Amino acid sequence: MDFRRLFQHPAGLKNLGPEEIQQLCASNPNVRIVDVRTPGEFRQGHIEGALLAPLGQTTKVVKDWPRDTALVLVCHSGHRSQTAAHELIQLGFQDVSHLAGGMMSWVRRGAPYVRK
Repeated sequence: MDFRRLFQHPAGLKNLGPEEIQQLCASNPNVRIVDVRTPGEFRQGHIEGALLAPLGQTTKVVKDWPRDTALVLVCHSGHRSQTAAHELIQLGFQDVSHLAGGMMSWVRRGAPYVRK
């Protein structure tokens, strides 16, 4: 693995804040929120409707999805979601965003989330 990639912002990736993601989901019901954290982190709190696809398994989960699917990637702080975004952009996904600051920013802004 090229560790430099972990610190580079992938070309084509959009950074979105909590309010922007809420607006995007309200205006486009086909947006898929993909949470790349571990199952334990996911159970502690996640965005309603998010699909768990831990980093390392993300590409397997989305491999059969249309490449024009709008994706919003989420992790704890924003680093893993950038790594996953890089992989998905390499696979040809065209509409990839991530939650800037991860769930830390989501919770800090008081955006709603669920625990399971």
